Amino acid sequence: MTQEEYRGLVRSCREEIRKAKAELELRLATVVGYNKKCFYKYINNKETAKESLHPFLHVRGNIANKDEEKAEVLNAFFASVFNSQTGYPHGRQPSMLEKEGERNKPPINQEETVNGLLCHLDA
Repeated sequence: MTQEEYRGLVRSCREEIRKAKAELELRLATVVGYNKKCFYKYINNKETAKESLHPFLHVRGNIANKDEEKAEVLNAFFASVFNSQTGYPHGRQPSMLEKEGERNKPPINQEETVNGLLCHLDA
C-alpha cells in the first residue's frame, strides 16, 4: 500500500466517523422528547473534562495531587511573582522614571516608556 492510498483510507474513515456522529446526534435530538436519559448522558459526556493537571511540586518539595492543593501551589507562585511590590531588579527603576519629582507620578503611556517597562519585568 502506498502512502497516497493510506491517506485516502484515513480520509474516508474520518468522513465515515463524521457521518456516524452526525447521525447519532440527529437521532438523539429527535428522540429527546421521550428519551431524555440518552440525550443528557451524551451531552454530559461531552462536557466533562477528560484531562486533569499533572501533580505539582511545592516549594518545600511535597507533591500536590489534589485539585485544591494544585490551586494553592499556583496561587502561591502567582502571588510571589505578581504582587504590589513587584518592581525592577535590585529595586531600580528605569532611568526614564528616575527624574526628580516624577517618581510618584504615573508613567506616560508612550510606546518607548511601555517598552522600557516591559524590558525590566521579571520573567
